[in-house]
Amino acid sequence: MRTIKSKKYLPVLQVVKINLKHNAALSIVISICIIIITPIIFGIANLNRTDSAIPLEMFVSLIGIIFLTPIFQPEQNNEIGDLVSSKYISTNLIYFIRTIYAVFLSIIFIGSFVVYMSIQKCDITFLLFIGTVANAIFLGSLGMITAALTENTIIAYMIPLVYYMLNYGAGSKLGNYYLFSMCIPDFKPKVWLLITGILFIFLSLIVKKFKKKFQ
Repeated sequence: MRTIKSKKYLPVLQVVKINLKHNAALSIVISICIIIITPIIFGIANLNRTDSAIPLEMFVSLIGIIFLTPIFQPEQNNEIGDLVSSKYISTNLIYFIRTIYAVFLSIIFIGSFVVYMSIQKCDITFLLFIGTVANAIFLGSLGMITAALTENTIIAYMIPLVYYMLNYGAGSKLGNYYLFSMCIPDFKPKVWLLITGILFIFLSLIVKKFKKKFQ
């Protein structure tokens, strides 16, 4: 009982605050840069629906990789891992909290850019927004599950980026897992990407839970 009381208690909101400050700050900065650079690269003004999908699918959706891939990174440092393990809140709950705010921030950044495109008189629909979120979650989940399995963040970043590049070569041959399907236009693959991405995220958390249990 004394051992439990001696551990520092960290409420959920404090965990979010600490992680946003120390772990998510760089991801936020990089995502802001993506949002700023995208109009410069593509030119965002008076785009029709198909053309509007191009910057969203091909660039803005990369935000998912930025936020979701490093979910497990801090604990790869043994000192940080031991410190987190000593807290009253379990490491698994901290991973879950990070995942929730990473998905939330991805949606916020994508939504902000969609609003900006609408202001620029682009033909933006809710389906384009959802499709971009689906891309972001799928790509981010690829990095997340790779990180859970390999304990290597560098490899975890490489896998979704390699898959992203594969889409330029293989194109629609990837079928329901083609990232740029809204440019065709075809929204069906977005359903598969979103469902698979969510499953990969939960699988990543389960993998980390069992690996922690058997360490």
